[in-house]
Amino acid sequence: MALDWLFYWMTQPAGLALIAVAVALPFIVWRIVLGQAFRRIGFKPLLAAYALAAVGLLVANFSSAYIEFSARVADKLLTEAQRWDTLPGWTIFRLFIALVFVLPLLGLVGVPVAALLLKLRRLTVKTMVAAVLASWLTLVLVAWAIPTNDWDRDHRLESLTMWLTELAPGVLLVGLPFLLGVYLASRSYRHAET
Repeated sequence: MALDWLFYWMTQPAGLALIAVAVALPFIVWRIVLGQAFRRIGFKPLLAAYALAAVGLLVANFSSAYIEFSARVADKLLTEAQRWDTLPGWTIFRLFIALVFVLPLLGLVGVPVAALLLKLRRLTVKTMVAAVLASWLTLVLVAWAIPTNDWDRDHRLESLTMWLTELAPGVLLVGLPFLLGVYLASRSYRHAET
């Protein structure tokens, strides 16, 4: 695969350190955005958010690897007997590659949005769904606006449709659980008197 070097680098000490920094920095952002409200909220909602997002990311990557493996079995490129020897490795590989995109997006978009909505007491199911939809459409439009190959440049409508369908599961399985973690773990703050 073309991203083997990235996977290798990310599993080395420098790559793991960068992952740790990408996870730690959002906690600072969380603290800053919440300001005085942090005393009553703490880090519990953010920890819950990352835990649920991690489960969602694992599910998304396992599902993707499973579908890819099934397609290769259908094309007679792999045998069914290889499925459970191959899927865990593919899932972990895809998970590490996805972290390159997911951690910065959660840290730069998810954390400040969730903290601000929570601080303003506007974190509701409706605002969570709206934030996830807005994030999904923004990611799609950014990816679509920057064609990376001739096919994307020549087939604009098909490219848009591809980005809409490709990014939907990831945003749904990572972004929504992230906000849901904040929502569930901040119940006492959201229901407290102002």
